[in-house]
Amino acid sequence: MSINSHIDDHEPDEPHDQPSLDDALAAYREEESVVEVDEPTQQLVLFRLNGQRFALPGSAVREILPSDQPVYYVPGLPASTEGVIHLRGTIESVISLHPLLGLPAPERQTNGVILLINAAGIRSGVRIEQLDDVCEVAQSLLQPPPGTLPSTLRPYVSALWQIEELEALTLLDPEALFGAYQQGLG
Repeated sequence: MSINSHIDDHEPDEPHDQPSLDDALAAYREEESVVEVDEPTQQLVLFRLNGQRFALPGSAVREILPSDQPVYYVPGLPASTEGVIHLRGTIESVISLHPLLGLPAPERQTNGVILLINAAGIRSGVRIEQLDDVCEVAQSLLQPPPGTLPSTLRPYVSALWQIEELEALTLLDPEALFGAYQQGLG
């Protein structure tokens, strides 16, 4: 037998023995495809008080009023009430969160925006110093509040959101805040 006859006797691989390059690439893409998962999210209104970062659930915030909204002082109101506003024919109170949260009062009167909030059966404005953002956050990123929170803050915190390694945002519970306000604890 000659070498040429040996080569001629060898049959080439059948095309069905090996997948084509296109088939192999298509199979690879299918294995590596991204699977989208609908994770529950929560809308948050991010803001600052005394330079600290806080949030309220977007479901409780009915409106964001501009900083030029006039607030009228009413004598005899508790320290946690800044005054009242006249909004489209209704009178609404404006609450300062500083006394409720055990934060020192701002050194100077701020013209921050007012969040109009519904909670604990009442509607009221809440003065904030700075509005940072309104965003959707995956609920899995919200962690239970640690036991190390100051006792003045603990009843009003529903969760923490660890934004960066050394910075967390405190999610406030509007029902607890307004409940304490109604009881006169502020």
